[in-house]
Amino acid sequence: MTRVGVIGAGKIGGSLLVRLAESGDFDLGVSDVHPEYLRPFADRYGTWSTDSNLELAERSDIIVVAVKPWDVGTVLESIAPAFEGTDKAVVSVAAGVTIQSISEKLPAGTPILRVMPNVCASVGLGSAVVTANEAGRGRLPMVMEIFGHVGEVMELPERLFDAATALHGSGPAYVALFADALIQAGVREGIPRDIARRLVIGTIGGTAVLLKERSAHQVRDEVMTPGGTTAAAFVAMEKAGFVGAIYDGVNAAAEQSRGLGK
Repeated sequence: MTRVGVIGAGKIGGSLLVRLAESGDFDLGVSDVHPEYLRPFADRYGTWSTDSNLELAERSDIIVVAVKPWDVGTVLESIAPAFEGTDKAVVSVAAGVTIQSISEKLPAGTPILRVMPNVCASVGLGSAVVTANEAGRGRLPMVMEIFGHVGEVMELPERLFDAATALHGSGPAYVALFADALIQAGVREGIPRDIARRLVIGTIGGTAVLLKERSAHQVRDEVMTPGGTTAAAFVAMEKAGFVGAIYDGVNAAAEQSRGLGK
């Protein structure tokens, strides 16, 4: 049984731990600087835990580093001794932190992979992209299996990771922003808030299913009839710069991701 250690029991690390624990396919361990984050995993799933990142790395075959980008370097320095003379692999889920910068903290030849998931992992409906250095390519199938427990996993060149971070890593927040705006618009038109919320949630959920079966353009064209209400809405939204705002937002997020790695 593969021993998977997760450093950081926050939103992404915690979601991964829950899904892997429910599968029963892995020997799981977790470390975190906040003891209160560790107790639920030990109590509910029997996951072993420690406040020592080095101990976790020593007892694991694959170490998932699920901490903030600015903490990655310190964490890697603390666990580097565990990789000496072994074939352990490290997986980083930190935005903007490159494989090159990770390799500088670890022994030469360490298998290194990057994964960028999103918060939808908490309900098992996330998506993730993965890439690896040459030494880590042999671990791609296992890492894709691991993250497959929290959603769909796709391989992507590292040069596109900042764009992927901006698109799908931040994506749930964009959708939530749009949903909130739709709810507020419904309330403004006189619909009670609770009903507006239910209508918007149902609309977004149903549209997501439709988008798995057909293109965005097809869905759009099926709804929008010439001279109809949807066409009028599109004209108003385009005048307000709706599409351009989305382009600018994703670009700004990508630039921010690039900056995190410097």
